[in-house]
Amino acid sequence: MTTPNDDLIRQALNRLLEAVVDPNHAAATSTLQDDPNHRLSRCIERVQAEASEGAALVAECAPHGRAMLTQAQHKLATLEALQVLAEAATASH
Repeated sequence: MTTPNDDLIRQALNRLLEAVVDPNHAAATSTLQDDPNHRLSRCIERVQAEASEGAALVAECAPHGRAMLTQAQHKLATLEALQVLAEAATASH
């Protein structure tokens, strides 16, 4: 196994982030690939907006609101866990 360096850490974080968020969020934040911590923060903001939209749909009794909210909550939990790992990885290098 290769010893992780800053470039490998950045690539790994970007790959994991792209696996979690939908392609639109990944594309919208692709200019931040050199700063995965900032990219994660932006994706979290975007998914929080999705969660808010889902909550509004639930309040309006829209049939897909609950699914949208649940999916956004799962993405947020995963992104927040990834953010912890990103902060630890960048602090150690």
